[in-house]
Amino acid sequence: MDLIRIGSRALARGARVGNSGMAGLGTALLAMGWLRKVYRAKELLYSRTLHQGEAVRIRLLGPDDEVTIEG
Repeated sequence: MDLIRIGSRALARGARVGNSGMAGLGTALLAMGWLRKVYRAKELLYSRTLHQGEAVRIRLLGPDDEVTIEG
């Protein structure tokens, strides 16, 4: 979901039809999207080079949901 696009459309529509509630919601969505874009972590959380025969297992939500990456 692109909050910047949705917020800018809601802000423009609210301003065009005179709906201050929609314009306020659009402003809030636009601000949230901009803040998420600016302050998003731009660093890797984990980096490792796998050698032949090694594997990394990533568990997403629980023991049944996992991804195995082999090198």
